[in-house]
Amino acid sequence: MTPFLYRIAQAFYKKYGNEISRLAFVFPNRRSGIFFQKYLAEVSGKPIFSPKVTTINDLMAELSPYTLIDRISLLVTLYKKYIELRKSDETFDNFVFWGDMLLGDFDDVDKYMVDARQLFTNIHDLKEIDEFYLTEEQIEIVKRFWGHLFFPSTESDNKQQFIQLWQILFDLYTGLRDELSSRNKAYEGMIFRDVAEQSKRKEALDLPYTQVVFIGFNAITEAEKIFMEYLRDIGIGDFYWDYYAPTLQDSYNKAAFFLNDNKRRFPSKIKIDERIEQTPQIELISIPSAVGQAKQATDILQSLIDNNHLSPEKAINTAIVLPDEELLLPMLYSIPPEISTVNITMGYTLQHTTVAALMESIYQMQRHVRFSKGEPRFYHLDVKQLLGHRFIASRIGEKAYQITNFINENNRTFVSPKELGNHRLIKLLFLIPRTTDEAATYLIELLEYLQQGGNGSDSSEAGDEETPMGFSAIELEFMYHYYITVKRLRDVIAKQDIEMTVETFFRLLGKMAASISIPFQGEPLSGLQIMGVLETRALDFDNLIILSMNEGVFPVKKVAATFIPYNLRKGFGMATTEHQDSIYAYYFYRMISRAKRVFLLYDSRTDGLKSGEVSRYIYQLKYHYRIPIQEIQINCDIATFSPIIISIDKRKYGIEKKLADFMQGGNSALSASAINRYLNCPLQFYLQYIEKIEQTDEVAESVDSSTFGSIYHGMMQKIYNRIKGEKEKITVTADHIDAIRKDKGLLTRYLEECFAKEYYKTPHSPEPLTGYDYLTGEIILKLIDKTLEKDRALTPFSYVASELPIHKNISIGNNRSIQLKGFIDRVDEHNGLIRIVDYKTGRERLDFKSVTELFDPSEKDRKKAIMQVLFYCKLYKLDKAPMQPLQPSIYIVRNLFDKFESFLKYDKEPLTDFNIVEKEFDLYLTRCLEDIFDLDKPFSQTTVESHCKYCDFKQLCKR
Repeated sequence: MTPFLYRIAQAFYKKYGNEISRLAFVFPNRRSGIFFQKYLAEVSGKPIFSPKVTTINDLMAELSPYTLIDRISLLVTLYKKYIELRKSDETFDNFVFWGDMLLGDFDDVDKYMVDARQLFTNIHDLKEIDEFYLTEEQIEIVKRFWGHLFFPSTESDNKQQFIQLWQILFDLYTGLRDELSSRNKAYEGMIFRDVAEQSKRKEALDLPYTQVVFIGFNAITEAEKIFMEYLRDIGIGDFYWDYYAPTLQDSYNKAAFFLNDNKRRFPSKIKIDERIEQTPQIELISIPSAVGQAKQATDILQSLIDNNHLSPEKAINTAIVLPDEELLLPMLYSIPPEISTVNITMGYTLQHTTVAALMESIYQMQRHVRFSKGEPRFYHLDVKQLLGHRFIASRIGEKAYQITNFINENNRTFVSPKELGNHRLIKLLFLIPRTTDEAATYLIELLEYLQQGGNGSDSSEAGDEETPMGFSAIELEFMYHYYITVKRLRDVIAKQDIEMTVETFFRLLGKMAASISIPFQGEPLSGLQIMGVLETRALDFDNLIILSMNEGVFPVKKVAATFIPYNLRKGFGMATTEHQDSIYAYYFYRMISRAKRVFLLYDSRTDGLKSGEVSRYIYQLKYHYRIPIQEIQINCDIATFSPIIISIDKRKYGIEKKLADFMQGGNSALSASAINRYLNCPLQFYLQYIEKIEQTDEVAESVDSSTFGSIYHGMMQKIYNRIKGEKEKITVTADHIDAIRKDKGLLTRYLEECFAKEYYKTPHSPEPLTGYDYLTGEIILKLIDKTLEKDRALTPFSYVASELPIHKNISIGNNRSIQLKGFIDRVDEHNGLIRIVDYKTGRERLDFKSVTELFDPSEKDRKKAIMQVLFYCKLYKLDKAPMQPLQPSIYIVRNLFDKFESFLKYDKEPLTDFNIVEKEFDLYLTRCLEDIFDLDKPFSQTTVESHCKYCDFKQLCKR
C-alpha cells in the first residue's frame, strides 16, 4: 500500500512542480519530515530545491522572539518568585517536587490559551463564573468543583492549604512570565502562546512561504489551533489529516475523538483520494518475558527474510516499535546478523543506562550513611551493590571480593572507610560531600577516573592493583553524557546562586537524566527502523513488529502530575486523561492501517504490578472490528527436577582417609551436634563435617537465634566466672546472686562485651548498644535476671565450671577408638548431685520415653537437646569419673517466665542419675558411631523430608 506521505508528496509535486521549494511543510516530528523528503525525491525523479521541512515546535520557536530556557534554570526562577510572593522560608529541597509540577501546569495553561486570572481565581461567589467566556457545560463543571470545595461540612486542613496556595498562583504565573520575558527567555508553552497571541491580533508573522502545509497531526493545542486558523484565514494554511482508515472514522473509537473538529476547521486544498479497505495480517504473540519479546522479534525478522518479505540489505519497509524504551538495548543485541543496516529513530534515555544505575547506587549509599564518633559508616548492602557494579568491579578486581568477604565474615552492618582499604577508586567512591559543589566535584572526579580507565590502562594505579577490564564504546558514551549532565547542573546552580542539600542535587540530577535522550547515529532512510510510538506518526511500513502490547504500557497508563484538579482542567478545556487515551488510540490504529503484516508481542507474566493483561486495542480488534488475529503462545521451557537420590560411597573420593581423622591420633573429633546431624541426615553430615562445606557468610542485620543464644551463654559464663574467681569451685549463695542482679552497670558491660564478640565481631572494642540491638539487649538482660532468680532458689550450690571443654575417646568395633568432644555450658553441684546443665533458647522438651527414640532417624521431632545433654554427661563421666550421680539438666530459656523446670523426665519420672540410662545410651551411641565409620554403609539422604526444611544443602537434593 502507498504510504500516506508518498501520496502527499505526489499530490504537491504534481500541482507545484519545481515551485514546491517556495512552500513550507510542517510535521509532528522530524522523522516524518525526512521520509517526506525521500518520497518527494522519488516522485520528482530529478534534483530539485527542497521546500522548507520543519516541525511545529521548531516553527513556533522561529516565530517567537524568545529563546527556550533549560528546565533547572526555570525551576530556580519559579522558586525565587514563590519565596518573594509567599514571604516564606521554604527550602528549595521541599519546593522541587511540586514546583516542577507547577511548571507543567503553567505550560499547559499557555498551550491551551487559558485565562490564567479566571483559572487561578479563588471563587467564593460562584456568580463570578457567569462572567467567564466558557460554555455553559464548562461553567457547570467549574461550579460543581468549587461548590464542593467550599461546602462547609467538607472543609479540611488540606483544602485550606490548597485554597491558600491557589490564591497566589496567578501572581506566581504572571511574575514568572514577566521575569522570563525581561531576560528574553521562555518555556515552550510561553513561546506557543506568544505566537498564538500574535496570530489573534492579526500581526504579520515572518513567514516567507507561499503555503504552510500541516501534515499528519491529530491532537492539537488551543495555541496551535489559533495559529493554524490565522494561516488558514490569510490563505496560506493547508492541512492534511490521516483519517483514511475505517477504524479512524468510527465514532465509537477514541482514535476518532479529534476527527470531525479537525476536518471541519482545517480542510485540505488538494483532494487526496485514498480508501483503505485491506486489513493487515495480524499475529498476537504471548511471551512470559520482557526480554524474551526481543528474542522473539529476532525470529520474526528471520522469518520475514526467509519468506522474501524483508530484504536484509534494504529493510526500510520494516519497523520495530518499542512502547517500552527499556527494551531498546535487548532489541539491539537481538538483531539478526544478516541485517547490516539499522536506523534507531528513538534515543535511549540516560536514566536507563548502566552509569545511571551506578549514580542511583551512589545516591542510596549517601542517603544511608551514618556517623559514629565523627567518622562515616556505610551501609553494607550499599557497599556490596556498588562493589558489584560492573564499572567498579572491573576497576578494582579481586579487591571487591576481599571487601565483601570481610564484611560478611565480620558481620559489618555498617563499614568504616578504613575497613574498605586504600584503592584510589575506593577512596574516590566512599566520600561524603557536604555541599552541592562538593557533590558535583565528587561525581565529576569519579566519572573522569572511570573514563580514563575504560581502555584498560591506568598509569595512575599502583603496580599491585588489578588491571581493569575495558568498557564498551556505548558505556563510555553513557559515562560522557552523564559527566556533561553533572557539569551542566553544577554550572546552573552556581549561576542561579541557589542553596540546596546534596540529596536534592542527586534528585535533580536524576530528573535531568530522565529528560536526556542519547541519540544513535544511523542512516535514517535505509535499514531496519527501530522507533518509539511517537516516532511512528505519519509513517507507514509493510511490516510492523510492536513489542510490549500490554495494558498500561500501550496505551501508557502514566498520568502526568498536576496541581490543577480534573474538573477544572475539563472545565477550562485543558488536556485530561481522555485526551491521552484518544491520542494513543490514534497512534495505534493509524500505525497499523496500511501495514501488510503486523506482529503484536506482549509479556504474559503476572508479577508484582504487572498484570500480564494484553492491551485493550487487541480486544477492540477482535470483538468490535472482528478482524481475524492469529494467536500464538510462546512458552519458556522450565526445567523441573524431581528429588534425586544421592548416595556417597565411603570407599571413594578419599572419604576413608577423612573419616580416619576422627579416630585416635587424628585432628578432628565428633560433637553432639555432628552426631545429631548424622541422625537427621547422613548426607548432610558428610557435606558439613567430612567435606567441611560451609554456608556462605552473610551479614545479619539483627541478632538471629544462634547469636542470641551465644550472647546469653557468654553472659552466664562471665557472671559465674566472676563469682568463682580463681578457685576450682565455689559455693554460690543468695548474696552472690543478689549482688550480681543489683549491679546493672556490670551486667550492661558484660552484655556489650558479648555483643562485641558474638555479633559485631569486634571483641576488643565493645560499644553501647543502640536501636534494635538495644531492645534485643534489654530482652537478654531480663532473661539473665530471670535465670539468676531461678538459680537463687537453688542456693546454696557449688559452681564448678562454664563452657567446659572435654575431649575423650570411645571404643567401637574392630578395635577403633573415636575422638569425641563437647563444650558443657555449666557444671554445678546441688544436693549431692552434679548437674550437667545445657542452656537452650529454642523450643525444646524435657521428657522422653526411651533412649531408642533419641537415636531414631525416622523421628520427625527427635529430642536432640536431650541426646546432647546425655552425651555431655557421658563425656564428663569419662573425663572426671565423679563419685556423685550426674543429673542432666536443660535450662529452656523460653520457659523462665512460665512453669520452669530444668530436670529431664525419663518415662514420666525425674532423671536424677545418668547411670539409669547410661548402659542403653552407650549401646545406641556406639551403634551410631559404627554406622558412621562403616565403609560399607554409604552416606545417603534422610527419608524424613521435614528434616530438610532448614537444611543448607536442600537445593542439592532438589527437595
